[in-house]
Amino acid sequence: MSRLPSTMIAAASAALLAAVLVGCAAQSGPQKPRPVTPPNFESLTPPQSLLREDTIEAGTHDRNASRLAYVGIWARSGDGCAMMDQTAFDGFAVITPGTLRHPGETCSFEPGAPGQGYLQDEASCKVGRKTIKRTLSIEMLSRSAIRLSIGGADQNLVRCHLPN
Repeated sequence: MSRLPSTMIAAASAALLAAVLVGCAAQSGPQKPRPVTPPNFESLTPPQSLLREDTIEAGTHDRNASRLAYVGIWARSGDGCAMMDQTAFDGFAVITPGTLRHPGETCSFEPGAPGQGYLQDEASCKVGRKTIKRTLSIEMLSRSAIRLSIGGADQNLVRCHLPN
């Protein structure tokens, strides 16, 4: 007779343990990842699949190797970064080591000296079907800001980033 209650107690204990373990497994299952906002969210461009070739070249350029700090994708604000190559707007520049594209024209120039925070050169710019010479200057204000002057028209721009 003492065997029956101990068997029942063992079975009840095993059932209780199984129920507790099932509850723990259900609660500790894989959690949904929370969206992580990148630190440079306000300056992200659209995905590379939507960008022009020179924009991708400027955005993926290894500035540490070339030491040409001005190379990059630039806009007046993060809103401009988000519109890059998607719609026409003023206030952007796509700069590769020897070219600059901005609203209405594309210019070519000699790359600056590595490591300098300032470039001034005579650029050959295509505007429609015409090619004209313009004075180009780029001044690094910080790692993420430049002052761009083309033919005397100045504008301050911030660096845009490609999404990972």
